[in-house]
Amino acid sequence: MNKYTLLFLSLFMASHLLAQNLKGTVKNQAGVGLSGASILLLNSSQGSTADKDGTFSLNLKAGKYQVQFSAVGYATKIQQVEITNTTIALEVTLLDNTQTLGEVVITADKVEANLQKTPLAVTSLNAKQLEEYRVWTINDLTALAPSTFTVEHGNSTGSSFLNIRGSMGFSNDQAVATYVDGVYQFDYFSAPLNFSNIERVEILRGPQGTLYGRNAFGGVLNVITKRPNNKTSGFAEIDLGNYGQQRYSAGFNTPLIKDKLFINAGFQSNGRGAIYDNPTLNTKDFDKHNAYIGNVNLKYIVSDKWTIDLNTRYENDKDKGAYPWSATDSIARANPYTVYGNWDNTERRTNFNTSAAVKYFGNNFNFTSITSFVDYHIWLPGRFDFDFSPAELISFTTWSKQNQWTQELRFSSPANTSALKWTVGSFLFGEKSKNSSTTYFDKDYALFDPNAPYASIGNGKRNAYGVAFFGQATYAITPKFDITVGARYDIEHRELTQNSAFETGGVVMPLTTDSTAKKTFNAFTPKVILSQKLTENSIIYGSYAKGFRVGGFNFGNAANPTYNPEKSDNYEVGVKNTFLNNRLKINLTAFYFQQKDQQVSTSQDGINYATLNVGDMDNYGLELEASALPVKNLQIDWTASTSHSEYKKLELFDAASNTVINYKGNKAINNPALQSMLAVQYGLPLSKSAQNLKAFVRGELRYIGEYQLDFVNAYHQDAYSMINARAGVTSNHFDVAIWARNLSDVRYMAFGYGSYMMGTPRMWGITLTGKL
Repeated sequence: MNKYTLLFLSLFMASHLLAQNLKGTVKNQAGVGLSGASILLLNSSQGSTADKDGTFSLNLKAGKYQVQFSAVGYATKIQQVEITNTTIALEVTLLDNTQTLGEVVITADKVEANLQKTPLAVTSLNAKQLEEYRVWTINDLTALAPSTFTVEHGNSTGSSFLNIRGSMGFSNDQAVATYVDGVYQFDYFSAPLNFSNIERVEILRGPQGTLYGRNAFGGVLNVITKRPNNKTSGFAEIDLGNYGQQRYSAGFNTPLIKDKLFINAGFQSNGRGAIYDNPTLNTKDFDKHNAYIGNVNLKYIVSDKWTIDLNTRYENDKDKGAYPWSATDSIARANPYTVYGNWDNTERRTNFNTSAAVKYFGNNFNFTSITSFVDYHIWLPGRFDFDFSPAELISFTTWSKQNQWTQELRFSSPANTSALKWTVGSFLFGEKSKNSSTTYFDKDYALFDPNAPYASIGNGKRNAYGVAFFGQATYAITPKFDITVGARYDIEHRELTQNSAFETGGVVMPLTTDSTAKKTFNAFTPKVILSQKLTENSIIYGSYAKGFRVGGFNFGNAANPTYNPEKSDNYEVGVKNTFLNNRLKINLTAFYFQQKDQQVSTSQDGINYATLNVGDMDNYGLELEASALPVKNLQIDWTASTSHSEYKKLELFDAASNTVINYKGNKAINNPALQSMLAVQYGLPLSKSAQNLKAFVRGELRYIGEYQLDFVNAYHQDAYSMINARAGVTSNHFDVAIWARNLSDVRYMAFGYGSYMMGTPRMWGITLTGKL
């Protein structure tokens, strides 16, 4: 045998050994191999699927890795593996998900990580949990994460907003940033969405400006639709209920080219009949909701180092009877679900999102490029009643069209990382929008102004662009002690061009010609986290983070054309624990949140109303998340939070004294002093067949403490409790469930800031699901 033959054999053997340097078997508790089990290397394109005996192999470079093991019906497990020059053999046992809590992977820090080992206050709800809680929109998220409250603002999909830790204000930009598949939802009314074909929802509490940027002021809602993979699967679902509820959903996943190209697509059509009646229009069919949503996600694995993801989502909403407001708190409570306006209040929305994510997974760094485009349109095809009475006094119509594009470039440490983990990047965006609003002073307004009827018209267009640079690094000073330091610098330029007109007798007369206001905003948002591993299953951390909500323009207001950014400081201490072989999880967080220069819609003279920076608010509280499996098939989940808010400054106009009063000491709006959600579910296997037929029953008790309905604290909603229930049968291919929300039909005020609206009454229905 010559030297060339020996060299060839040596290289062949070396490559053969390298190709199998991580081998293993995934088994159940009985020692049976789990065919089809999924093995994923976090922060990498690499993965594998177990064969019929449960065995797998991966080709990895030397280093430390986080590997996720999962299978249908079993609790997910995340295991750290250290690869050397020798072959590593693993034997992984997955336990039934009725016996242990699964470990959760999140992307809250824009890298894949184990939830319980990430020093952040974040809640993750997967597809199964969203189904169990019957989460259809963000309206259903209240108390599912601590300090998280949804304001049901207007009986339409686009008019509900999240309040986290008391941070919600009333301005044209969000206090809680919403991302869908990495695409930021710029507009205040584009952020709420119908949940369709969702893989998971992440709720990050506290400012997240370092990695998420503008308007991640009080937190972030991260919505991730289902990711394409190498398995063929699908589902079809029908939901039917009272008030004419109808919801039809379907989704499908399959490889187009095995191991290379995959597609996941989903579609949903949903509708709801009338809750409100309107004696003025002589109808008991005042409000109806209809929407359809579709998404298509493609994933292409170019090589073991390169992947391309293309995500597209479209939503079209038609909400008749939006904003069924009453003029006073007492009228709304005395006549629940009755309105008296003269118009049908129809609101229309379309929202198109598309993005391309190119990812590189290297030996020295990972790289991600995300390019996105958003086309958003909202309009009232008719009029909206603005006096909330049978009289024809004031009505309103508006439309807005917006386009945004973004480009994010991000470099991060590789999967086989050392003691240093890091992320650096840049974010660039451009925005164009047009809008027009008309306020009608109708015929009955002649009682106050003999010139009525007439109309006031305002038109505007806005251009904005911005750039940000960010970085975050975590260094393990010791094997148990980490320090994380991050910072971001944002600069954003905005321009608003507007004009106004007056209409009477069908003749439009210009009042003002085009005038342009310009404003440049910038912000520096640092973050520091200290994290100590107490045991293998417990960590404690302390953090500081700064938040930033961008300033803007007051449309049609010459006296106060712009308002300044809002800022926040957040101090946090948390502990995360997993006990009893993953059968008990307890996370506890204490926070102190400071809002400065809060943006409030108010006046300083009683005539010119605008968004002004007139508030400084402090809030502190405790947050608890707990999950337990005390016995097989019984799961208990509990979230709870306290909130102690107080304004240090709140300068508002008082009409009675015709002066500006400082309402120092008032409580924050829409911020419950205490809230809690307790969920208990018990499952009962009905057979030992391969279909895994099980019955289940579930009960939820939601408690919402007292909260203020206005900044003056003149009106509030008393504490109330709400019961939700669900029961049914599940199997591998078919599920049926009956459910009820607000079972005791409790009446509560959902919105009350100058106008008032009751919350959703008792809803019940049935869900039928078929699975492929």
